[in-house]
Amino acid sequence: MDGERPVRHDWVYLGAGWAEQLRSPPGPDVLAQVTAWREQGRPFAVTRQDIPDQDDELRLTLTLPDRRHLSLHVALPAVERRLPPPTVQEVRPSAPGAWGPALDDVIALGTALDLTVGVFGSLAWQHRSGVPFVRPLSDVDLLFAPARWSDVERLLFGLEAVSRRHSVVRLDGEVLLPDGGAVSWRELALEPERIWVTGPRGASPRTLRELRALFPADS
Repeated sequence: MDGERPVRHDWVYLGAGWAEQLRSPPGPDVLAQVTAWREQGRPFAVTRQDIPDQDDELRLTLTLPDRRHLSLHVALPAVERRLPPPTVQEVRPSAPGAWGPALDDVIALGTALDLTVGVFGSLAWQHRSGVPFVRPLSDVDLLFAPARWSDVERLLFGLEAVSRRHSVVRLDGEVLLPDGGAVSWRELALEPERIWVTGPRGASPRTLRELRALFPADS
């Protein structure tokens, strides 16, 4: 693995000795599913840590096509390779054809704002594993990391416009915050007084003013 620590929404491949690095023993059914998935050369998604977890530990998830979510708690040496979230451009060939115009508009919005648009959720699982995950009513979960609050405002305006133009698929997802937290872009667009923030460890409500203060002032 490279020197960068995997974070939430990253993808990891487990090495040959991964089972020796388990920090919490999974049940026999989970262990069998995880082992089979890994032996087929497929990756796992990184999820948020629990508050008591040590810095050298990771929480991983395996979402199966039947929507079961399996959890895995390992030490960092279990990881052989790390990948960032796939981009919209990368996953577009894996998406249903009817979603193409909406995804193209998202790509154009990211280009206009100079943002890399990542993807997580069912479409990312389908792209990374080669296994069918997307269903007719699946959302597209998008990931954005704007540098300034003005970029956040432009992004939300653009996403709402794209959503109005394309009703065939719901655009969902998160805005990543400078401190490592993440918020639903749809919740953020409502400008509530308080909003739920998913952090690297746990989740908690914060005020909109607190979120704005995390970003550098526009020059």
